[in-house]
Amino acid sequence: MKISKTFYGCEIEIYKSFISQSYADTLFRKVKNETDWIQNDILIFGKKHKIPRLNEWYGPIEMKYSNITFESKPMTHTVDEIREKVEHTTNSSYNSVLINLYRNGNDSMGWHSDNERIYHPKASIASISLGGSRWMYFKKKIRKGLGKKTFKLRLDSGDLIVMKYPTQEILHHSIPKSSTDIDPRINLTFRTVIDQ
Repeated sequence: MKISKTFYGCEIEIYKSFISQSYADTLFRKVKNETDWIQNDILIFGKKHKIPRLNEWYGPIEMKYSNITFESKPMTHTVDEIREKVEHTTNSSYNSVLINLYRNGNDSMGWHSDNERIYHPKASIASISLGGSRWMYFKKKIRKGLGKKTFKLRLDSGDLIVMKYPTQEILHHSIPKSSTDIDPRINLTFRTVIDQ
């Protein structure tokens, strides 16, 4: 089932149960076992800290963010199959993916936009969830005079969201920590990179 939401002029498409629960469980196990997970360090006020999640990058060129560099590498067969299914449904093409593993409720992603220079600025970004359910929050980057309005999505295993242009220009999004017991979650965010 496809649902379209608009928040500050940004369209976000939500495909609930894009992948069936049983198939999502299978894909979760395969992606988890086939991925060479990395826990990178980031610098915060000059001190190194481990990022609160594991991740990996597959794409035709290296990707850098927050002083982290991911080498270029081809997608695994499993990830490429997921990409093809996403492309067929969204009528878009993607040549790269950032995969995150949230091991429990303590793992999270802070406020950010997917706007690195290597990404095609007007391409959609498609994000699929496998495993435990998590909340995803959106807010406007500059909220002067607009209050503290936040848009929240509950993402379940097998759900797909598509963030259309100009979402990354106008909004920040995050996966907040949770105090409740949460099953591990894998998130695959398909993107279009351009060689610069």
